[in-house]
Amino acid sequence: MRSPRSDSATPLLRELHWLPIVCRVDLKLLVFTYKAMHNDAPVYLCELVGPYQPTKTLRSANKNMLEVKRTRTKAGDCSFAVAAASLWNNL
Repeated sequence: MRSPRSDSATPLLRELHWLPIVCRVDLKLLVFTYKAMHNDAPVYLCELVGPYQPTKTLRSANKNMLEVKRTRTKAGDCSFAVAAASLWNNL
């Protein structure tokens, strides 16, 4: 497993099946979102995630999308309710 210091870390991470930290955080959020949608997560997470229900008839009505809550700050965008819905809808 030892490699020279000048080698890139990417091939080693691929060989070990490791994800970069940002991708690992996104994966964890998506796993919790999936569990919250299917009531396998704790109640406090299930309450934060809600299905998208358009007011008019749209093609996106029968897709499995989540409602993204409106926020006014960047800190609000980092909350579970907003981040989970945004990531889920971008799949």
